[in-house]
Amino acid sequence: VPARKIQKLARRQSCRARAGRVAKVFVIAGVVAGGAFAAWKWWDRQANPDWLVEPPAPTEVPETGRLSSVDGSGRSVLDPEVRAKEAEEEKDRDE
Repeated sequence: VPARKIQKLARRQSCRARAGRVAKVFVIAGVVAGGAFAAWKWWDRQANPDWLVEPPAPTEVPETGRLSSVDGSGRSVLDPEVRAKEAEEEKDRDE
């Protein structure tokens, strides 16, 4: 086996070993960063649970914006076609 081939194989093997070490470092760094992020999110949830946070103040709706058909305070203004249809239905019920 010629010396050049041995040197070439040794270079290739050392290059692969270096690439393997770099890949291993990246994987370990990713796992550590992911673990740190998960621990940080867990700690944040423990320090600020959802039930402890106060809800925002309710907004008040002006009286003019009331929905009479929803709250039952009175009849809302209906379209003439709808009014005619309701009158027809009431007439059919009365018969």
